[in-house]
Amino acid sequence: MKKPENNQDNFSGCICLDCSLFTSCNQKKNEKLFCARKKSDCEMDSQKMCICGMCPIYSENELSGGYFCINEIVEEKA
Repeated sequence: MKKPENNQDNFSGCICLDCSLFTSCNQKKNEKLFCARKKSDCEMDSQKMCICGMCPIYSENELSGGYFCINEIVEEKA
């Protein structure tokens, strides 16, 4: 699994802003497209519903798993 690129095309398709885990802290830190960056610097509530699997970036990049804002994507080494 490879992390999606951190670019404007991916930002345009990003649904992180609609995620129940997205908070005012994330907004202040301009954290968007968690899966292409690093896990969030903000406190995240793992009891809330993750929507990573519904994201077009998720399917386009053949990702698996979820809660990337908490866990981060672990890239496979070639």
